[in-house]
Amino acid sequence: MANEWLQDLERRVEAAIREIERLRRENKALKAQVERLGKQLADAKAPGAGPWETERAAIRQRLEKLVAGLETLAAAADA
Repeated sequence: MANEWLQDLERRVEAAIREIERLRRENKALKAQVERLGKQLADAKAPGAGPWETERAAIRQRLEKLVAGLETLAAAADA
């Protein structure tokens, strides 16, 4: 009977050690995931990111071409 409390304490300590090790592994994995997601977020916020930026650049180029054509017509009309 005297050893029962000690055995119970040992089981509890061993269980706590296993749980702490599991939590440490989980914490490490979560930190890595947060870092990956942070990088993805930074990349998404970066200029030129995403497919919409490509479309935006194409639209800008077409509009600049139209404006240049209109300026040419305006200059010819003034002459």
